[in-house]
Amino acid sequence: MVPLERLRVRSRSLWLILAGLTIAIVFVVLNDQAYNGFFQSDEFDNLRWAPLLPSRDFIEGLLSPKFQVDNFRPVGHFYFAAMGRAFGLNFAPYMTAIFTVHLINGLLLYLLSRKLGIPPWHTLAAVTFFVFSATAFDAYWKPMYVFDLLCTTFSLASILLYAYRRWILSFIAFWLAYKSKELAVMLPAVLVVYEYWFGERRFQFALPFLLVSLSFGIQGIVWNPNKNNAYTFRFTLDALRQTVPFYSGRFLILPFTGLGLFALAFVRDRRVWFGLIAMCLLMVPLLFLPGRLYEAYGYLPLACAAIALAAAASHLNAAWAWIAVALWMPFNVRELRMERRVKLALDDRTFAYVDTMAKWAAQNPRIEAFVFDGAPHGFEDWGVAGAWNIIHHRQDLPVVWVDSDEARAARRRQAVAYGTWDWQRQTLSIEIRRPGQ
Repeated sequence: MVPLERLRVRSRSLWLILAGLTIAIVFVVLNDQAYNGFFQSDEFDNLRWAPLLPSRDFIEGLLSPKFQVDNFRPVGHFYFAAMGRAFGLNFAPYMTAIFTVHLINGLLLYLLSRKLGIPPWHTLAAVTFFVFSATAFDAYWKPMYVFDLLCTTFSLASILLYAYRRWILSFIAFWLAYKSKELAVMLPAVLVVYEYWFGERRFQFALPFLLVSLSFGIQGIVWNPNKNNAYTFRFTLDALRQTVPFYSGRFLILPFTGLGLFALAFVRDRRVWFGLIAMCLLMVPLLFLPGRLYEAYGYLPLACAAIALAAAASHLNAAWAWIAVALWMPFNVRELRMERRVKLALDDRTFAYVDTMAKWAAQNPRIEAFVFDGAPHGFEDWGVAGAWNIIHHRQDLPVVWVDSDEARAARRRQAVAYGTWDWQRQTLSIEIRRPGQ
């Protein structure tokens, strides 16, 4: 006969599994309209070349200890290569992969919090907050942010494996996290904090992580080709005046503001402090990048914030944690709906533009140069170029703005597809312009 205590453990485990499945199902139902979306500029740009890249380039990029001056991220770009080869411009499968990775991150967050000794129902409430948070909306709605998703996957896995003293596997996960996105360069500092508070202070095992982080960090500063643009790191107070208000003001959505989150530091619990310090350490690169302010970039720090919230909530009855989630959810859902409305409207206009291009190109396959006069709001020139090349299964076809010198030169040399975007009707018209016209 099975002992009563074992039956109770099994019953609690079953309820937790059912609760986790419910969270996943509700998340998919709440965000199912993401499947009605479409690609945007950066996604077209990646799909233009990644599927055509030979496998050896991904392997070499993955194994290389050198900083990638061309911003090549082999783990994330492999996603675009694999999905582009398999599905082309069929958008829905891309979202299935994104949702899956996001939910896996929720599971890893749960496992890490449990390893820190946070009770299961408190942890599950924090995971619910992380999974549904509108702050992470772009990260789980747009394939472009797969870099942030995968960086979070391997970062959480690295911390979890480190906690279980699986040093080699943890190091591999850290390497993959960095090769997903450079934000993981600060991960070794998080591991040192973990070792100090929760380990045996055997810092020699963190040394390889630190050396790799130092190497990539120095290379990134010295060899960064972005000297005076949006990707330039600016180690100034002016940069902090822009980045700190942005991330603190929108980081967690009501009822937790950035200031309210840091109030948790007064809770005398190392697990709370660990979550907060990990969040701050991982945000260091973001704070000195004022030219690239995107909420989705805070996806990994948000996961660390969820650990702090779970640990703080563990000092109360779990019912209070779930009451807090219930009070927060209406504000969050309202934010989700607002974000969704904007994103789908933009995606609809982009789809109309690209669909017209594709149909026209099918009827005029010999016209390879595209000159465009206008595009939907938010659809950048590199997106137009990416879409035109993807439609033709190429990556080197000329796509130029109508008022550029390149456009005038192209029209003198050859017949071009001349596309005009009607801002009132939100439609694209294309005609053939021959030399001299």
